[in-house]
Amino acid sequence: MIDPSHTVDRKLVRAAAAGDRHAEEALVASHLRLVRRIAARYRGIGLPYDDLVQEGSIGLLEAIAHFDESVGVEFDTYARFRIHRSIRNALTDRGRLIRLPKHVIERRRLIDRETSRLVARSGHAPTSAELADDTGLTVGAIRDATEAVAEPVSLDEPVMPDGSPLEALVPDASATDPERTAVTDDETERIDAAVAHLPSRQREVIERTFGFGASAEPIADVAADLHLSRQRTRTIVVDALYKLRRELEMTASVIGGLLAGR
Repeated sequence: MIDPSHTVDRKLVRAAAAGDRHAEEALVASHLRLVRRIAARYRGIGLPYDDLVQEGSIGLLEAIAHFDESVGVEFDTYARFRIHRSIRNALTDRGRLIRLPKHVIERRRLIDRETSRLVARSGHAPTSAELADDTGLTVGAIRDATEAVAEPVSLDEPVMPDGSPLEALVPDASATDPERTAVTDDETERIDAAVAHLPSRQREVIERTFGFGASAEPIADVAADLHLSRQRTRTIVVDALYKLRRELEMTASVIGGLLAGR
């Protein structure tokens, strides 16, 4: 016995394909419950429910646009497939909080593609065994790929023996790295000490040119204040930098030796 709803769907799809917007809207309205039911199955794996419904509705519109009744597939069956695929693609492309492994995503796409082909050819959703024959995957691999979910875990969930939450294990990208801060402070201290060991004129030129304790000054201004030529001032800078490098290298060597001897 022919389901009357299938006959109505075919008529509406024909009208929608001919540009009848009212027919398209009627199809969407009559299948919105289906969209919501399918979207509910994907709750909690990366997108809000309302977004899932929106993506499912996009899949429904694609089904209306691409449905071909000549292949003998009922619109309801084809629409289910397009709704599922649209939601899955949205989750894979932009919504997943905890992404599935790449091989699982690739298998899902292969399964979706072969399912679409088999539905168009036979008019019914294929079994896992039929998909296995067409894809070369095992029945178990197909089941694992289609049923795999990546449920997000609450950051408040206790995971440590002392009851600390998962959030305590997640690094804060905006937080200061204590180790890097310590290294930077140590380097700054060593440079300050090395500059302090320079002769007074070299120290003043370096401090003013590179902005130690104040804003850096143009070398021309430093030269004018010290009644020196720019060339002479540059020579002082170069000589001072060589001295600083030698002292810093020597300090690093001494520190390295002390660490090696511990």
